[in-house]
Amino acid sequence: MTTDYRTGHDELVAVTGPAATATSADAPSTVVPRQRAAAEPRSTWSSRPKRALAAAAHLLARSWIVEISVIVGLAIAYNVIRALPRPHEMAAFSHAEDILSFEGPIFDSVELPLNQWMAGVPVVAVAACYFYALLHYAATPFVLFRSRRQGGWQYWRGYWSLVIASGIALVVYALYPVAPPRLVPDLDIVDVMRTFSQYGWWGAAASAPRGIGDATNQFAALPSMHFGWALWCAIQMWGFGKRIWRVLALLYPTLLTIVVIGTGNHFLTDVAAGGLCVLVALGIVYGIRAIVERVRHSDAVEAAA
Repeated sequence: MTTDYRTGHDELVAVTGPAATATSADAPSTVVPRQRAAAEPRSTWSSRPKRALAAAAHLLARSWIVEISVIVGLAIAYNVIRALPRPHEMAAFSHAEDILSFEGPIFDSVELPLNQWMAGVPVVAVAACYFYALLHYAATPFVLFRSRRQGGWQYWRGYWSLVIASGIALVVYALYPVAPPRLVPDLDIVDVMRTFSQYGWWGAAASAPRGIGDATNQFAALPSMHFGWALWCAIQMWGFGKRIWRVLALLYPTLLTIVVIGTGNHFLTDVAAGGLCVLVALGIVYGIRAIVERVRHSDAVEAAA
């Protein structure tokens, strides 16, 4: 058996077999230059930020370590903010008065009558108390885990929009304390959960269990993340596809709005602010996705050139 060595620049290729044998039979071995494939374009300094952004996006979308770390960090931040010295009550009540002035006749014609009606119907009031105290903490993680099972873009859109919306709310809680309607004097608002606390585990601090109400920031009414998380759940459930999920997507935030206003825990403005937090978070997530897709498309064009 003979071997024909073909070299191209600094590469050396050995060819064996019949082709090599036939070549050696007719002529002495010769060196045949081989044309090399075009070298891949080198990364430029301008492309490195793009690639770093794409790599970061890949990490955020794939790493369960990052996923868990962000949730843990958000929980720590939430508890730190709640543990801060309570905001000045005068500021919280002043901000509540500002909201009342902003809403004008809406409060007297919608919110106050709803609260007084709910307080006068015990069956409705107790059901609303349980709705307020339970679903905020049960529905949101359930929908998140259901989204994770489904996976894909819908899950990551939901995960990061939930994180960002909650982060925005924490900043507002720290900087702009607002007293809930049930604590504002001279509004004739009934504290429904306190009035019917004998039917559940809550006391005088909204849904907080008796005995730990002092650990709860009572002046974090704006934004209402009871509604914000309900709207987030609705957006996620709508993407699940089946009719039952879409019916629930319509019912859940609607009923939650009635509950948070009827129990005296939030103004209508608080509800709108909670929804705005979620919509802004979704806008941020979609914006980042658009940037990442543009970077990937740019890299594909460069690679094909």
